[in-house]
Amino acid sequence: MGANICYVVNSVSPTSVPATIATALVDYENIAVDILAWFEGGSFEGDGRVGLTVLDAPRSGIGLDRQTYREARNVLREYDLIQANLNHAGSLAKVIGYRLGIPLVSREGNTRDGFTRKGRMANGLTNALVDRIVPNSQAVYNSFTRWERLLINDNHVQIIPNGVDLERIDRAGRSDYRLRGQFGIPSDAVVVGTAAMITEQKAHDILVQAVDRANTRFDSHRIDLVVAGDGPLRSEIETLAVSLGIDDRVHFTGLVDRKRVYEILSEIDIYAMPSRWEGFSNAAVEALGAGKPCVFSDIDPFLIPYEDVALFHTLDDSRELGARLAELAADSDLREQYGQRGRKLVEEQYTLEQVAAAYAELYAELL
Repeated sequence: MGANICYVVNSVSPTSVPATIATALVDYENIAVDILAWFEGGSFEGDGRVGLTVLDAPRSGIGLDRQTYREARNVLREYDLIQANLNHAGSLAKVIGYRLGIPLVSREGNTRDGFTRKGRMANGLTNALVDRIVPNSQAVYNSFTRWERLLINDNHVQIIPNGVDLERIDRAGRSDYRLRGQFGIPSDAVVVGTAAMITEQKAHDILVQAVDRANTRFDSHRIDLVVAGDGPLRSEIETLAVSLGIDDRVHFTGLVDRKRVYEILSEIDIYAMPSRWEGFSNAAVEALGAGKPCVFSDIDPFLIPYEDVALFHTLDDSRELGARLAELAADSDLREQYGQRGRKLVEEQYTLEQVAAAYAELYAELL
C-alpha cells in the first residue's frame, strides 16, 4: 500500500505504544508511518525507520495557538490518513484532519476511568468526525458512555489490541541479568515482579501489603517483590514497606528501558498487577508472553481477555492477592501451567505481526 500515515500523539518516548505499532507497520507491512508529537519527542525503538516531527506546542490552555495550528495543519495535509492516538493531541488532530478532508482513525487506549470530564467531552465529540474508532480492548469500548455511543456508528468500531515482540522477549530471556544478585535476593526465594509507573492507578500499595501477607502464609520460603519503574508515589510505597517490616524484601529498580524490563521478566517467578483501572496493559501481555504466571485485579481489561490464563483477585483486596501469590509460590507445577497458558494465548492473538496486519487491512479499506 503506497500510502503515508501520520500518528498524532502527545509525546513519544522509548515505551510509547503508538511508536511500537508504527515501527511494526514499517517492518512487517512496509507501510510508511510518521509520528507528529504535539508537545515533546524523544528516542524510541525504531526511530531510524519512523519519521518524527515535534510541534513543541504551548503547555498552557488547550495546547493550541495560531502558530501551532498552522504548523500542525501544514504537516498533516501531506498525509493520506491520520491516526489520533491520545486524547489531548488526538482531539485537536481530529478537528484539523476533518477540516482537511483526510481519512481519520481514532485509537482508543484507555477506559473512561482515567479521563477527566473535559477529556471525555473533547474525545467523545471529536470521535463523531472520524472514519474508524479502534479501541485496544473490549473493556475500553465497553467504557464508552451512552452519549458517546449515540454519536458514533457501531459499524465503524474495530477492536485491535496492542502487540508484543515475542522475539525480543525471548532474546532478553537468554541474557544474564542476574536479578537476584543485583538485589541480594536469596537463590531459593520466590520472586514476584511488576512493571509500571508508581501511581494510584497501579495500586502498588495493595501489592506490597499482599507480599507481606503472602510471606506470613507461605513461611517455608521467603517471597520478594521487584518493582520495575518509578513515579510520584515511590517514596510512599517505600515507606509502606518499611512500616510493614519487609523493606528488605521489596526492591525498586527505578525507571528502566523495555529491554531491561524483559530481562527482569525472564528471571521472576510470578507477575502481579493489581491495577485499579486500565485500557490495555502492555506490561501484562508482555509478562504473559514471557511465560510467567500472572495475578491480576478482576477489572474487565484483565478479566475479559485473560480469564482462562491467569489468576485474579478482588480489586483492592490485598488479603486475596496475598493468597493467590502464596498459592503460586507453593506450587511450581501450577506456575508452569499458567505460564504456558499465557504464552500460548499471546502467540495466538497478541504478536506485533498480527497487530500490524490488522492495522494494514483497516488502512487499505479506508483508502
